[in-house]
Amino acid sequence: MTKSKKISVAEQVDSMMQRVALGVFLVSIAYAISAIRFFVSQESVEMLDIASRALGVLIIILVLPGFIKFMILKRNNRQACKEPEGFVVEMFNKATGKAFQFTFLFLVAFEFVNDDFIAGLPSEFVIKLILAVTLAIFSLTFFALSRVDEHPEHEDEFNSGENP
Repeated sequence: MTKSKKISVAEQVDSMMQRVALGVFLVSIAYAISAIRFFVSQESVEMLDIASRALGVLIIILVLPGFIKFMILKRNNRQACKEPEGFVVEMFNKATGKAFQFTFLFLVAFEFVNDDFIAGLPSEFVIKLILAVTLAIFSLTFFALSRVDEHPEHEDEFNSGENP
């Protein structure tokens, strides 16, 4: 018989946030696929639709179990879930800010692209491209920040300037 491993609220939130970030990356791929549809043949569009549906199912399979576990945990322990603090939550918030900054820069740079080129693009394509870029940057920034700052207490020892 296996023993049930007790997970803290912060660990549960961290796990859910990691799954959500991965899900967001998959959503960005789905938007990119949807944007590509404007430039490929009809046969390719059908294959892209199948890939997009498969991504949707994968996103649900990936994110829903963690979300349900968190909701159950939250319902059973409201006081502990009021303000779940954890490393991953902090990285999630930082990644959100970075994604906004990059999106703003992307839109400013996109404005400098030749007006004739932009005018020839379907608005649905441009919106899906922007969404794909924004969501991809968010998720990639989240994973980069969580890998770089994984053990910040060890970095301080090396950066303090003290010799052993």
